[in-house]
Amino acid sequence: MQEIRFDQSYTRDNARTYIKLPFDMPDGIERIELEYEYPRFVEEILPEGRHLREVNIIDLGVYDQKGCLYGWSGSQRRSIFITNTAASPGYKHGNLVRGKWAVALGLYRIEGTVRVTVLLRLYPKERKMYRGDLHIHTVNSDGSYTTAFVLQSCEKAGLDFIALTDHNNMKQNSEIGNPEHLTVIPGVEYTNYAGHANFFFTDPAARFNDDFLSNSFKEMAAVFRRAKEAGAFISLNHPFSLCPWEFGYDNFPFDLIEVWNGPMSADNMQAVACWHQFLCQGKKLAAVAGSDMHRYELGRTFGSPCTFVYADGGSVTDILNAVSRGRSGMAYTPDGPFVDISIGGFALGDTVPFRPGLEGQVVLLGAKTGDILKLINCKGLAETYTAPFDGVYRHSFSVKDLSFYRLEVYRKLLDQMVLSALSNPVYIQGI
Repeated sequence: MQEIRFDQSYTRDNARTYIKLPFDMPDGIERIELEYEYPRFVEEILPEGRHLREVNIIDLGVYDQKGCLYGWSGSQRRSIFITNTAASPGYKHGNLVRGKWAVALGLYRIEGTVRVTVLLRLYPKERKMYRGDLHIHTVNSDGSYTTAFVLQSCEKAGLDFIALTDHNNMKQNSEIGNPEHLTVIPGVEYTNYAGHANFFFTDPAARFNDDFLSNSFKEMAAVFRRAKEAGAFISLNHPFSLCPWEFGYDNFPFDLIEVWNGPMSADNMQAVACWHQFLCQGKKLAAVAGSDMHRYELGRTFGSPCTFVYADGGSVTDILNAVSRGRSGMAYTPDGPFVDISIGGFALGDTVPFRPGLEGQVVLLGAKTGDILKLINCKGLAETYTAPFDGVYRHSFSVKDLSFYRLEVYRKLLDQMVLSALSNPVYIQGI
């Protein structure tokens, strides 16, 4: 945490003017806190008692790196905060972009001389887990609920981020507004009779007004290339269910594959197997999950399944960068269970240089007694563990395969052992 302090004195001649106190916003800041002090009242002793007389009024605001007013609270608050996903009333929330920012002081009233002390705290990003749903529809395509209802429901479900992915439509992204405590990724589901794919954008103002209606592989590939040029992250959706992916997997760009869509099913297990083959072919392709929520149904609700990601911050950019790098896993509810793998100090999505004696550790957060953990590499099932208790279960293993390691968790649900969580891999690089 970095502290910046300003101590400034102003006189009556400065009254009714605005002052900027510039400061440098470094890269990688997650939260800023600002507080200021000045003598607003003086106490007067009168025959009738003590009287607090207002002599100074100093207003407060913040400018961003573009010189735009990022928020203004007047003299209402002595302290404010701004983060990627929330802020004090009167202030925006979003990316705290590197550059020359400024504290704004409005010197409304000064009687004589006033000393103003401003204390600014800059908190760097720290990696933590965020829970989200990367596949949600609204009334702007064939969903049953408005964008506002979806946002409210997802926040109540305990999600940290969602993607709005209506079919061949981006109108829902213009209805996001500025919600607090929920990161909303602008998206669209490319919808074709030969398959579906989600386009995720980092810019909330993104307007990808392309022709989604493709009659051939060539037209589909051209749409995908233009989406990538517009900054999209692309996920191939439910490749073996609903509208299966029939275009093949070569000669067009994509970043992710949705292996878990809605309730766990044979189609999803087939998608997991397909993804596993990609990994065995040496493709570092991250897997994701999404509810494909249109309306409440048996086994389908917001955040089920849940994609959880270990990201350095909660902004759209932070989330999508971490998801695309495979710093993530999937669980059947927003409450977990959550899996993690580390090998030699490297995390999910990382590539670890092999060395003799290299060891890894699997972690299951929210374990239930009897959960079965399957550690998988390119050769197949490497090891199996059974959680002996509820809580946080850990187990170490020796690295023997020069491909990757990923984890699947099976839990007894309705008298059947069902895939309930899985991780993206940690990759192993040979000598």
